Amino acid sequence: MSTARNLFAYVIVGDSQVPRLNESLQFLKTFVRCEVVVVAARCNTPIEHDQIIRPHVDTRFDDHQASILLKTNLHRMLGVQDTPGLTGCYLDSDIIAVDPEAGNIFSRKNGPVTFAADHTRLARFSRFAVRCPCSAGECDHLRQGIQEKFGIDVAEPDWQHWNGGVYLFDSESMDFLDTWHDLTCRIFEDSYWKTRDQGTLVATVWKHELELQPTLARNFNYIVDPFQGLSDSERMGIQPGSFHINTSYSLDGESSISRPCFLHMINGAIGASGWKNWDDVASLLVRMKACGTAPQNVDHDSHGE
Repeated sequence: MSTARNLFAYVIVGDSQVPRLNESLQFLKTFVRCEVVVVAARCNTPIEHDQIIRPHVDTRFDDHQASILLKTNLHRMLGVQDTPGLTGCYLDSDIIAVDPEAGNIFSRKNGPVTFAADHTRLARFSRFAVRCPCSAGECDHLRQGIQEKFGIDVAEPDWQHWNGGVYLFDSESMDFLDTWHDLTCRIFEDSYWKTRDQGTLVATVWKHELELQPTLARNFNYIVDPFQGLSDSERMGIQPGSFHINTSYSLDGESSISRPCFLHMINGAIGASGWKNWDDVASLLVRMKACGTAPQNVDHDSHGE
């Protein structure tokens, strides 16, 4: 008898994250039939879900730090090491399921862990991970910071780093995720490092010599950035009607361009009415709910890259 078990998992800390989580849950439950667990700390706002773990987090950590601590320690909280056959899929709360194939992500597990590639490369991401003097463009300060802080050599200055918004894990992932959690804890008291988990994810990948491991197809973490192409000053006070509109994908099954399974709407874009990318997925949800039945998950590759 098969003991395989698939589980989606979210992590949030603070009431401000609950509306975004509830939006994501609506989409996931509409498109996918699968077990879902929410890890939620410091939340009093109702969460529209019934399987919730509510851990205590030390008050010396702010909400952002606490959410990253829980996220990078999710494998321990779920007891993956003691649950043979369990494959978990972590989702950021700004991930939106838009296709029934989203449920087939579990079959894409490859290697100790499986992440998707980010939408930028390491040199461009660098200044968003550390507090370097660079105000625009590419730099090498993150790679230098990893060497100085952890003694880890990231040999490729413009490596295609991984995105932490979606990742697959199981009992084989323990060493990797323990390292990620440990390195992340170490940056919180270092003022040079910003409160993020992607810089330490880069360090972890190279420490475990997984830099050549294949990543998830883009359609399982299709990043949509409302600020794409905008300078830092242009982002200030911008309204949804002026957000960048991403036309590189389609939610219409008849289209010949990419059909995502998950959209990753970064930079606080979830619920941004008046922005075409959000309005399109909101309309899709209404249509799917009107159908009255959840779609079946059929493993196929017709939408992937």
